[in-house]
Amino acid sequence: MTGAMRAVWSSLTAGAGALGDLVLPRACAACESPDVSAGRLCASCNIRLLSLVALSYCPRCGTTVGPYLPVGDDGCPGCPATLPRFARVFRLGPYTNPLRGVIRDLKYHRRDTMRRRLGHMLGQLVAGGTDDGETAPQLVMPVAMHWRRRLVRGWDHARTLARAVARELHLPVGNELIRLRNTPQQAHLPRSRRIENVRGAFSVRKAKSLSGASILLVDDVTTTGATANEAARTLLQAGAARVTLAVVAKGEPPTAYAQHAAGT
Repeated sequence: MTGAMRAVWSSLTAGAGALGDLVLPRACAACESPDVSAGRLCASCNIRLLSLVALSYCPRCGTTVGPYLPVGDDGCPGCPATLPRFARVFRLGPYTNPLRGVIRDLKYHRRDTMRRRLGHMLGQLVAGGTDDGETAPQLVMPVAMHWRRRLVRGWDHARTLARAVARELHLPVGNELIRLRNTPQQAHLPRSRRIENVRGAFSVRKAKSLSGASILLVDDVTTTGATANEAARTLLQAGAARVTLAVVAKGEPPTAYAQHAAGT
């Protein structure tokens, strides 16, 4: 697909999402309540969203941690023995409602309102957690989707989200990262197979443009971090100096966050 064709397709899909927001009945993306107060969420889910975003989490693996557990830049007790290639994680909250409903709304229904809101929230989170030195990103990069999956779905939600984050941070969006293999979805695989599933799945074109760059890698959800880790490994091998991950949600068991969310 040429650059011109990609631009036309992007405009068509964005237009379809915006039209859907106008003609479809407005209901909360998380609980389907008709009482939508802000964006695509009802008042109750908006409060719940803020409580999730307020949860403390590990900056290395993204896992929710208790309010009294000290966590440093080198990780938490729950981090994997081999730390991921990305330097740190920014996340809005755990993968539970209303974030789960919001992500599904973006992914499968192309809701433009939530895309803008998620991009704003993630961008603000990243801006508040980085400085003007080596940790500040210079380029935003979505976790690449294989062209076959993009053709079937008609929508690259990670790239759409990355554009919203980049707009908030006033940064360019790169397209150097590409997906070579149309791998099975990670959510359908046991944890033991996820690393092997994405091994060698990515490549880079125009690697010279990444030399020495600090890259913000954007996706909707991370669970084991295998996909983001493989993407980060590919970018670093191509010459990037640093890769930071920004996701809407972290997939983790309810025991990791339920008691803390209840107390916020």
